[in-house]
Amino acid sequence: FDINRRWYATSINLPNGEILIVGGKAQDKTYIAIPEVWSATNGFRALVDAEIPAIAGSTRKHWWYPHVYVSSRGAIFMIMPHGSNADIYHLEVEGEGTIKKIGETPFKTHVLDPSIMYRPDKVLFLDQNGRLWTFDMSGNPLVFRKNKKIGQSRTNGFFSLLPDGRVAITGGCNTTANLGNELSGANYSIQIWNPDTDKVFDGGNQQNPRLYHSTSLTLPDGTVVSAGGGAPGPVRNLNGQLYRPDYLFNENNEEAVRPVITRCPKNISTNQVFTIRVGSASQVERITASKSGASSHARNCDARWVELDFEVLDKVKIRVTVKNENVMIPGLWTINTLDKNGIPSKGCLLGVNTAKLEI
Repeated sequence: FDINRRWYATSINLPNGEILIVGGKAQDKTYIAIPEVWSATNGFRALVDAEIPAIAGSTRKHWWYPHVYVSSRGAIFMIMPHGSNADIYHLEVEGEGTIKKIGETPFKTHVLDPSIMYRPDKVLFLDQNGRLWTFDMSGNPLVFRKNKKIGQSRTNGFFSLLPDGRVAITGGCNTTANLGNELSGANYSIQIWNPDTDKVFDGGNQQNPRLYHSTSLTLPDGTVVSAGGGAPGPVRNLNGQLYRPDYLFNENNEEAVRPVITRCPKNISTNQVFTIRVGSASQVERITASKSGASSHARNCDARWVELDFEVLDKVKIRVTVKNENVMIPGLWTINTLDKNGIPSKGCLLGVNTAKLEI
């Protein structure tokens, strides 16, 4: 098997620090059904016994950014991105790999509809009818749940994980025509979904359409950047906007006083504890961690959000417990403290099981 350069493939970090690459299209326009794993020690390794049936035996666009997620047990699940009743697979990456079909999706999606892991073992999807679905991969059988309808579909839209565990929904288009790159169908609204209540509220509107080739990501200071979109036409946005969520304001719509992290390590390891210093430990109600991942083409399969256990040591010191490597996948994470009103601190960047960070 010749290692391929891939266009429109999905890549995620694995618990052992390797990188899994699935799907995509080769330079000669053929679809790539063989997954690969990259390690810093051995380079690329083809999983020749784990050929993806939905890509190998179909003319549908399942090669385009498959949804791929790692569970808290270390199991890898792959959800095909196109149409109704799309295949779901369990993928093993040891040796030359194995793959097994374990189910189908109960809704219809386009290849440029978003997904994100908003809690350990739980993934959020948006279907072509504008309805949110959650996928729970913690048990057997796997469970899909029909959630809130948010009004319309958002092809090319994005999900971004907020420090308080809610999900910002930005950009996109209400049609799949021209890869969802139609100005007339652009969705300018920002919506915030609360997983705990399944409620959605309107967070205002963007000034510019965020269509094909757009991106969105939550920054360490708690704002959300929404940028690009529309290239190669009907627009070519070489710009971005910052959205300031409601937790940055008090009840008088004034800028909120935020808790403060004054000292934080740059690198931590899984299954261990670390200490942070804060302005006032008595203000801290919650500590959360978000992995930024890599955001492109309505997909951010490497992002995830977790709540961390902690112990107050004194007025300014807090000991935090790190989750295992299946939950806190190796990579760059942001740690936030939150007060009793849900106001987050500015985030602290941490390398989890990574090389030493110089930031």
